[in-house]
Amino acid sequence: MTENQENFTFWSNREWDLINVTDLFKHKPAIMKKAESYLEELRAALIKELKDNPKPFPQGTDQTKGQIARGENHKGFPFLSLDLPQKFSKTDFFTYRTLFWWGHYLGFSLILKGSDLKTYTDRVKKNRLERACEDIYLSRHSSPWEWEFCEEHFSKVSELSDAEIEKIADRLQYLKLIRIYSVEEESFTHLNWVQVGTESFRDLIHMVME
Repeated sequence: MTENQENFTFWSNREWDLINVTDLFKHKPAIMKKAESYLEELRAALIKELKDNPKPFPQGTDQTKGQIARGENHKGFPFLSLDLPQKFSKTDFFTYRTLFWWGHYLGFSLILKGSDLKTYTDRVKKNRLERACEDIYLSRHSSPWEWEFCEEHFSKVSELSDAEIEKIADRLQYLKLIRIYSVEEESFTHLNWVQVGTESFRDLIHMVME
């Protein structure tokens, strides 16, 4: 036996099984297209919501266009995202981001940074125990762009004390609130993205602005 034969690593049974899976790749384009159509419907609904119920968003916040982005590899998985309303600058964030992350969840998040951070933080403390906020989580990660949903990165906001919320906001210099719908739940197949996306927007905006 040659040295090359001795060092050659063969396919495991699991790897061989996966090599023979073709359905995923056949159906992926249609699944992503369908998900994108849901986000387009949500974008239209949010534009109407913003027009019918104006809020004192930071100056320069886009409330009429929004942006849908598509990627193939966020930690190995494809994703789609919608930002509306949205404002991004070096010093200020104000965006409502919908994220569909293949194999993980559909998430609705509000990401805030800037001169009004203390006001937003105080309102989160005030409203966090309301019934509509009971399934909303607060990011504790150093980056607002970390989406892995685990106890290390997110805490249920209703279970945090006022002091803990203030400490998190002061340390991170941003707030990120999120509600998720796991793709593992059977109810996900009947989830109305437009309905839950609009409701989550109302709940999150109420939490920081009312």
